[in-house]
Amino acid sequence: MTELSKNEGSGKPKKTVNDAIDTVLHYAIDLKKQPPMAQLGVGAGFGTVTGYFVTKGGRLVAATVGISFLLAQLAIHKGYITLNESKIERDIKNLKKSVMKKVSRTDTINIPNNFFTENRWILGGFAAGILIGFSIA
Repeated sequence: MTELSKNEGSGKPKKTVNDAIDTVLHYAIDLKKQPPMAQLGVGAGFGTVTGYFVTKGGRLVAATVGISFLLAQLAIHKGYITLNESKIERDIKNLKKSVMKKVSRTDTINIPNNFFTENRWILGGFAAGILIGFSIA
């Protein structure tokens, strides 16, 4: 085990990485039970980190998607890839029919409402944190 503290002679119990992970997981699991300001703070912290990395990594993702699209267009133009449009349209229609049969509208409406009402403080902090992360990147 890796130790966080080297104070062996202080008489205090040693804190290990596992203890730190257990503490973090305890707060993450019981986050809904924490006060609203704690939920807001956690959401803002994760949002800031997410916004920062999305901004920095967005250029790489955009370049990768753009190059992939250009390579696909080149392959289609050269004849390496051929598309059967009627088959694609037929498959999309069949997929749409099967999805609509399996999903009822009442289930899809209730799930987001419950999720948003239960996590409103965390989501609000996350949204604000993302904006902060975008601005500092």
